[in-house]
Amino acid sequence: MSGTNMQPTAQCGARLPASLVDGHLRHLENVVEYLTRGDASGGLYPLDHEYWEKRIRALEETYELIASQRHRLTRLSERLASEAQMAQMAQMARLALKPRTAA
Repeated sequence: MSGTNMQPTAQCGARLPASLVDGHLRHLENVVEYLTRGDASGGLYPLDHEYWEKRIRALEETYELIASQRHRLTRLSERLASEAQMAQMAQMARLALKPRTAA
C-alpha cells in the first residue's frame, strides 16, 4: 500500500463537506478532555495550547461547518483558553513560591 495521504482535499478554495469533520472533532475533544483533566494536567503530557488552537483553526478554515460543529469548536477553544490561563497562573504561583538565593 502506498504511504500517500488518502484524505480528501478541498478543491482550489472550496471547503470540504461538514460530514467529513466529525472524526476530527471527536479526536480533538478526546485529546483536550484527557489533557485538561485534573490528573493529567501538569503531568507527563503538557498541553501545547498553541498547537491545539492551530488544529481548531485548520478545521474552521478547511470544512464547511454546520452550527453544531461550530459550537463544538467554540467550546474547545474556550476550554483551551481557560486551561492556558490556569497553567499561566500556576506557573506564576510556582515562581512566587520558589526560594530566592542570595547573590
